[in-house]
Amino acid sequence: MGSKKTWVLIGIGIALFLGIAAALFFLLREDGAETKQSAVSVYKVSYTKVTGMKITQGDSVIDLVKQDGVWRYRDNTGVSVDQGSMESALTMVCYLYAKEKLFDHVDNPGNYGLDPAAMQVDIELDDGTSQTVRFGGYTSAKDGVFLQTGGSDALYIYDLDSFSILQNAAKAMSDLTIGIDANKLAKIEIVRASGSRVPITMEQIPAGKSVGLESWMLTSPFTAIANAEAVTLVMSFFASPRFSAYVGSEPLPEYGLDGDPAYIALTESGGRSVKIFVGNRLESGRYYCMQEGRSGVYELASGFDALLEIETKNLFPTAVFPVNADQTASVTLDLGAETFRLVQNGDKGFQLNGKALDEETTKTLFAYLSQLQFRGVAEQATVSGSPDATITLERGGNELVYGFYGYRNDYYAVELNASQTLGGYIKAEHLAVLAAAFDQAAKEGSLK
Repeated sequence: MGSKKTWVLIGIGIALFLGIAAALFFLLREDGAETKQSAVSVYKVSYTKVTGMKITQGDSVIDLVKQDGVWRYRDNTGVSVDQGSMESALTMVCYLYAKEKLFDHVDNPGNYGLDPAAMQVDIELDDGTSQTVRFGGYTSAKDGVFLQTGGSDALYIYDLDSFSILQNAAKAMSDLTIGIDANKLAKIEIVRASGSRVPITMEQIPAGKSVGLESWMLTSPFTAIANAEAVTLVMSFFASPRFSAYVGSEPLPEYGLDGDPAYIALTESGGRSVKIFVGNRLESGRYYCMQEGRSGVYELASGFDALLEIETKNLFPTAVFPVNADQTASVTLDLGAETFRLVQNGDKGFQLNGKALDEETTKTLFAYLSQLQFRGVAEQATVSGSPDATITLERGGNELVYGFYGYRNDYYAVELNASQTLGGYIKAEHLAVLAAAFDQAAKEGSLK
């Protein structure tokens, strides 16, 4: 997903560059440079004299006004406008050249897709006058579109590439940046519009605090190491955090943004955060949305339905413990009546309750640890009483403490780091097998 967005943005950037290049070409030509024989000047007006511009394409209307040297939306001056894209489009319209002039007069502009026009641009000048440019249907050769200006019955053919550049510039005018650096994301919070309003929250584990290879944790509705593959999928939605389009200034009821809509909150490692409220889904697959503290309604890219409907079980890991022998300084198994402590003894391997273990026994104990697999997410959300057992993993001074609580008849629910929340559950027999192996190794120094 992120890759697709990136290429779209690159395409728009190239188009805008070409638009500016074309505009400069025409400006230079105006100063006496030799022109192509096929180019026909439709009209020229200094873009510095333009005070307003409206671009209409079907139901889409971009209505801008220049205030204090800055282009803004006429109906909502709080919505940002991409100034570079605006200037690119304006320059192309102010210095308007066509491929050729077909007729001095046409009585039936509708035959050329000009009534109504496919795209109409109206500009206002500082002397109170205005100018209208209408772009119509494609030529039979598909190499241009028909063009007419207000106050003239003449019909022109406008270069198709230039028309595409102008359209892309119009699309890029709205400042669609969300204002978050995807490379600095430290926290993601998702709240659905319906059902449980308990947030699904993921937080990045600070550098040096992770005991395993995983770098993200679930912190709500319970605490758990986040599934690495699921984290990668979630992060792909924010590879290039941008809105898709600007819709308008008023959050109309049909947008689904009133009441308590779904939202996605993103927080950077430095503390800066944004909250995106997500409304109804369009036929295109996009979503209406608003950003907290920012005026205007926007469209959010399609595909976010998968993120908004994500379940905690999809973010949950399979293995209880995310480490192996090479990554572990110690393992402490506390059964209440008895405690077993497996400690790395430098290059001499591990010892259990002070007794040295051979390499094969150590591998077997860690194999039993890896067999503790989550079977599902516990329905019981909160912790009651003390755990029946705890397992503590330590690496580089950092610890993960797992508490095991009786859950149903044959399972234990697991609490991580005294969070007072229960995450997944495991089979009770697997913990019993692990305890028996630790007991035998502690007594005999081997599992043979």
